[in-house]
Amino acid sequence: MTSSLRFGLFLIFCLFVLAGSRAETVFLEPGRGVPDMKASLTYYSDPSKSLGDILKFFRAGEFGDDLDTTMLEWNYAPEAWAGVEIFNDTIDDGRGADPFVLVIDLPLVSEVDAYLIRESGFTEGLINYSIFDPFVAEHHSVTRLRTPVFEIQPQESVVLLVNFKFGPFQSFDMALETPSELEASAFVSGITHTAFYAFCISSLVFFFGFHLAMKNWIGMLYALQFSVGLALIAYIDGLWFRFFYPANPALQSPVGFFLLFALSGIGFVISGRSVRDEGGETKLSVALTSMALLSVLGYIVSFFSPGPYLALFSYALLVLMFAATLLASRGWRRAQGEIHLTGTLIAVAGIVLGAMLLFLLVAGSRAEIIPVSTAVKGCFSVLLVATMTGLTAHIINLRRQHSKAVQAEFAALEAEAKRSQELLVAERNYSRARELASLRQRQLATASHDLKQPIMSLRMNVDSLAENMEPDVRSRLKEAFDYIEALSNDYLRQTTPEEPALESDKSPAAEGGGGAQAEPEVYEISLVLDTVYQMFTEEAVSKGLELRRVLSSKTVAVPPLIVMRIVSNLVSNAVKYTERGKVLFGVRARGAFLNLCVLDTGPGMDTTEISEFAEAYRKGDKSEGHGLGLSVCYELASENGMELTCTSEKQKGTAFVLTLPLA
Repeated sequence: MTSSLRFGLFLIFCLFVLAGSRAETVFLEPGRGVPDMKASLTYYSDPSKSLGDILKFFRAGEFGDDLDTTMLEWNYAPEAWAGVEIFNDTIDDGRGADPFVLVIDLPLVSEVDAYLIRESGFTEGLINYSIFDPFVAEHHSVTRLRTPVFEIQPQESVVLLVNFKFGPFQSFDMALETPSELEASAFVSGITHTAFYAFCISSLVFFFGFHLAMKNWIGMLYALQFSVGLALIAYIDGLWFRFFYPANPALQSPVGFFLLFALSGIGFVISGRSVRDEGGETKLSVALTSMALLSVLGYIVSFFSPGPYLALFSYALLVLMFAATLLASRGWRRAQGEIHLTGTLIAVAGIVLGAMLLFLLVAGSRAEIIPVSTAVKGCFSVLLVATMTGLTAHIINLRRQHSKAVQAEFAALEAEAKRSQELLVAERNYSRARELASLRQRQLATASHDLKQPIMSLRMNVDSLAENMEPDVRSRLKEAFDYIEALSNDYLRQTTPEEPALESDKSPAAEGGGGAQAEPEVYEISLVLDTVYQMFTEEAVSKGLELRRVLSSKTVAVPPLIVMRIVSNLVSNAVKYTERGKVLFGVRARGAFLNLCVLDTGPGMDTTEISEFAEAYRKGDKSEGHGLGLSVCYELASENGMELTCTSEKQKGTAFVLTLPLA
């Protein structure tokens, strides 16, 4: 090795030693602070030394680059000193001193003492904070500790020494900010925390409300567990101390340990309840539920020996609780398939994140990647979002099952409506056939009657002319005229209204007589209304009309086909002649009777038109029918002991009321 190389290596070694033995100086720019002081800090971990000794050690370069503290050394808060030299690099042109505020983000710290030592030796105590003292709002900026405003003169060099007595976390951030920077960072921090808690609270309200509506006790227990977890995060942020017991710092430890152990205890109960069989408890469910007693025991111990060891025990219980959830989720998947697949994913994510967090807490700041408080909120957010995702998957599955059931029910209703519509079409065809037969009957009777007299006259003339004819011809003519007269008389006899064949067409129900007929069928009027609604709803929608019905559980005994014929005719006319607005039909009870109403917002009718349309073969100018609809309704109502009335007003609409007796 050459002498030059040896000399170069010696210089590198000296520079390395000097860099490790001298504190890094922070240079302040004019009007600006330092957002990350932690990168420039050096540390000393002997808590027995006085401030004067610590200052000597700092200036002698005995502070190290690593914060060598861990929760496993003693069962009390680890303690360390941090120091940094600050130089205000602002030009000394006669301007005043620059104001600054020291801000420390250290969740659940036990004590913090910060000192500013100037070149003259004058020492300022910036903050003297203890978790065992009542809450002082002036020491806090949202969730961070802050000092009062202090000044550093241009070209002045000062030493900042901070003594930490850590709580469960050794992770912290430190910044030197101007008052304006502090105001801006406090605003951003407040908005961020507000958004986080608002999101979590709204999610939990929906979570709990949904499972309460579904009467799912496991889901409500999960919502309770996440609520306790959110309360624990609020405790870490100091919100409990600030808002609930600011004058009672002695409650800090009991409240914190209660939330920690309640979180794991509820998880064990959830796991135990989730693996129960339909027949009752199993060995696994009893074992998992009994593990909640460990959480109860840990909380009892916290009254006598609170400290880092018990905190580590509570963290281990959390990891164990997630493992129990993973075990329970296997039973869920076997029982209910992919509905609870998210439960497995949540448990795996919880175990991984919990183990990482536990490692960070034990290892201290040497393994710190992100601040522990941020890691805790990140873990909580991931688990909450995963749970909400699982809830959404469960809702989608329930909606699919419900949709299938609704589709099956709709198919059954559609088939029933189709049968009813076919029956109504058959009834309409039958009525139309009867009307056509009646018309043909009248036409045949008229023709037979009109032909009878000419035939008789023709016979007399033929008889007089046939006197000179041969007997055979006269006989054949007589037989022919006898046949024609008999045929004509037979047509007249068959088309007479009193003919028994026509009387037999009338059913007892149409005549209103009982005879040998069985007891009338009793049914709910809503069955007819539903059928009519299904028949005409598509036609109404295609015209842009609103078709509504008012259902009722009232029962009637009028033949259903009669009521259906009347109502379908009325609703059909209402939908056909109403151009805009809506059509409403339903029933209202009036003592021993029901008023079945059909109302529309159509063109309306005057009194003359109402009386004309009640007659057969009378129709309006725009009608394409035969003018039998309303007349059939009036006839059927009258023949079956009902009353049909109509009120209408031009350009406003029409109301038909069918009064029928209750069963």
